Amino acid sequence: MTPAAALTASATSVILAWLAVIAGFDHRHSRIPNIAIVPGVAAMIIAGAIHPVVLAAAVAGSLAYLSGFLAGACGAGDVKLAFVLGGVLGDPVSALVMVLIAQVITLAEFVLGRGGRVRRPHGPALAGAFLATAAVGVVVGAWNN
Repeated sequence: MTPAAALTASATSVILAWLAVIAGFDHRHSRIPNIAIVPGVAAMIIAGAIHPVVLAAAVAGSLAYLSGFLAGACGAGDVKLAFVLGGVLGDPVSALVMVLIAQVITLAEFVLGRGGRVRRPHGPALAGAFLATAAVGVVVGAWNN
């Protein structure tokens, strides 16, 4: 394994472990603690200063959640998580696809679940949507090489 591949594998492992902790905490407690999410937000701002497309993707991922937060439909943690995950994807279109998939997952939970105005944590749906979007990106990237 090349050093670059080892670094990529290590970074991917850290991101997946972090995401599992965040999604699990949100699932159990219906909140995403700042201590877990703010370092990711800071990392995306720094990365965005170096690579503006990262910041564009982070903003694209979080705008719909900001609207939802202002309407009382989601929490601030969801906005910050979407910002970080959009930035990690590094592509504004991919970030928007992630948001769309997350909304479809949430709608499916609503339709298949109890319905009504039941408060559901959105972090797990956003995590799943990120994983699906990233996996498709890896496959498409492999096809293009």
